[in-house]
Amino acid sequence: MADSKSAQNSAVGPKLGRRRFSELGEVVNKELILNEAEKVFAMHGFLGATLKQIAQNSNVTQALITYYYGTKQNLFMEVYRRGLSDIDKKRQNYLDELKSRPEGYNTYDIVRTYLRPQFEHREGGQAWMHFARLQSRLASEPEEVAVPLRKELYDHTLKAFIHEIMECEGEDDAAAVSWGAVFMVSMILYMLRGVDRIGELTDGHLHAESEDDIVERMTIFITGGINSLKQATQDKYK
Repeated sequence: MADSKSAQNSAVGPKLGRRRFSELGEVVNKELILNEAEKVFAMHGFLGATLKQIAQNSNVTQALITYYYGTKQNLFMEVYRRGLSDIDKKRQNYLDELKSRPEGYNTYDIVRTYLRPQFEHREGGQAWMHFARLQSRLASEPEEVAVPLRKELYDHTLKAFIHEIMECEGEDDAAAVSWGAVFMVSMILYMLRGVDRIGELTDGHLHAESEDDIVERMTIFITGGINSLKQATQDKYK
């Protein structure tokens, strides 16, 4: 949620000591727990994080976390649900705007629409940086955690965008579009780490000018990749 993320970036009041079930109310308690869980999961990953550590950082009892979320995996999923909710809403809003344009749109526009919200949110302060870092770790999380998470929280939106791209490219190019989408998600997760790899690889001669600069270059690369995959498939079966 945008409001909850803004709240994380504001000053935190005095600590209240270890809170019990009803001292701050369910909504506030849950926000505090999710905020701290996001930080701990982002820093240590699913396996390295503990409910005890999250409880200590949240100033709540571990029993309260168990009462609300049951297990560490449920808490992990809820952190992702909250973070991706805003991103998916923005994606849908941008897609609706795109489809209402009288001049039409193409694959480049759809890819850019998918990418933008992730990197706009990365500029949203320290709280959003935690979520960006959390997502960047997803490929290294245990399969029993990552697979159900991907299926529930990523696949629906990604499949919708694959469908939109195929509306532009045609059903015959489904393989090229689908492979392009897989590579696109892999790029996103890597780039969300926030590491200045282009600066490292060029000994400081090149740097991303902005988040929008990253989105632009990624969009060009992904769109070009889909076109190249299409051409390679056509050449193969001539």
